[in-house]
Amino acid sequence: MKPSLFICIFISVSLSAEMVKIPAGNWKPFLKDTNAKLGETIKIKSFYLDEYPVTQKEYFEFLKANPEWRKGKVSSLFADGGYLGDWKRMVPDNRSANSPVTYVSWFSANAFCQWKGKRLPLESEWEYTASVPQAGKSKKAMESVILGWYGEQKPEYLPSVGKYKNSHGVYDQHGMIWEWVFDFNNTSVTGDSRQDSDLESNLFCGGGSLKANDFSNYASYMRYGYRAGLKGWYTAKYLGFRCASDNNIKDNPL
Repeated sequence: MKPSLFICIFISVSLSAEMVKIPAGNWKPFLKDTNAKLGETIKIKSFYLDEYPVTQKEYFEFLKANPEWRKGKVSSLFADGGYLGDWKRMVPDNRSANSPVTYVSWFSANAFCQWKGKRLPLESEWEYTASVPQAGKSKKAMESVILGWYGEQKPEYLPSVGKYKNSHGVYDQHGMIWEWVFDFNNTSVTGDSRQDSDLESNLFCGGGSLKANDFSNYASYMRYGYRAGLKGWYTAKYLGFRCASDNNIKDNPL
């Protein structure tokens, strides 16, 4: 399949990217922050977050404008050997046009957001937004969606974005992929975590309850634990991203 033909098909099925305004509010972090007391709430300023995770089609446009980030061109300092591992012939599969892009590193995700004039969301911003359930649903229903995703057999091809929408109007923070955040290693450690007496070593042990605000929140344990184990150049099959901004930035339709 020639790339030129592929691009024509790709554009015809693309979604229009929008940003959703997330209102300011108070949020209680799942884990105790170094400078905060257990159970203390923090203030989140209003910001904008992408309505959907970044899709394969959108990322392909980034690669055309920034060839140094193409598969096979990126330094191993910025992406491991799995980078864009599900792309054939340097382009994504046509059936995945509106699926979230995955197999991307923190460095490439950060570069994409900067190219758009945006940034990666802070961990606190992402979690604050993700803590809001679907309209008319309870947080227990939201937890069921998350735990159901953990337990289900993952598809070979991810579905198109737009599967799960919370009451802020943000799609697919749950039940689709993991997502990079700017300070993903905010809870990371050095050395062997089994020997360190710090956050990650306590995360899945009995001592974890000393730093968690909700002992029963298994989903958050999984997210924080996963992020704590990442390095910026890592890529994974179900790891993607979305962008944030302090101001509303509307993408021009392609």
